[in-house]
Amino acid sequence: MAAKTRITKKRLKKPDEFITWGSRAMAYALAHIAYIVLGLLLAAAIVVAFFLWRQHEAAREEMAFTLLGKGIALYEQEGKREQALPAFSELIKDYSRTRPGKVALLYRGRGYMLQQDYDHAIADFDLFLKRSSEPFLRTIALNALGNSYWAKGDYRKAIDRFQQAIASGDEWLKPYVLLQMGMCWEKLGEKKKAIEAYQESFKLLPSSPWGTVAKTRLNKLGGKAE
Repeated sequence: MAAKTRITKKRLKKPDEFITWGSRAMAYALAHIAYIVLGLLLAAAIVVAFFLWRQHEAAREEMAFTLLGKGIALYEQEGKREQALPAFSELIKDYSRTRPGKVALLYRGRGYMLQQDYDHAIADFDLFLKRSSEPFLRTIALNALGNSYWAKGDYRKAIDRFQQAIASGDEWLKPYVLLQMGMCWEKLGEKKKAIEAYQESFKLLPSSPWGTVAKTRLNKLGGKAE
């Protein structure tokens, strides 16, 4: 039979290590309970505030889409197109951080182009490029910038924007952009570069209206539609 281990009075008086550290933790918690409670309340408040902010932003986004829809409806009616510009301006001012607020810049810029107010159109398209990172819409904005500079007679700036639109990688607009670029080169007297742009445009979509125009321009310049 194993001998019993004798526990001395000294060992009985010695506090257990687990109990000691547990007591210390409790003492610390009791001493600082106000700070702990405040910390928990603050964390909860942050979570609630974030949730409410997300709800608020979602509501703003929904309202912005509604206003954008109303603006587009006016824009599509030729007789009411001028009324669309103030609607887009309000949307851009009050909902600038939302996606509809950014898209409204494209529509307002296009509206300015139709009024031949190219400086304001350029300002809107430039601002859109600063605010938006969506590749598809950025290509549209770059092409619109090229159109605006072309209309102003600033053909080199137009070519620069058209080249940026092509470099964006969106192929769907490339034949049209190349066609416009060719016209700019033609205006600058750069016949060889104009022919190259027209040929590339025609090659991409020979049966399209753009291809037909490119072929006509090539015939005029003595180039071959290949």
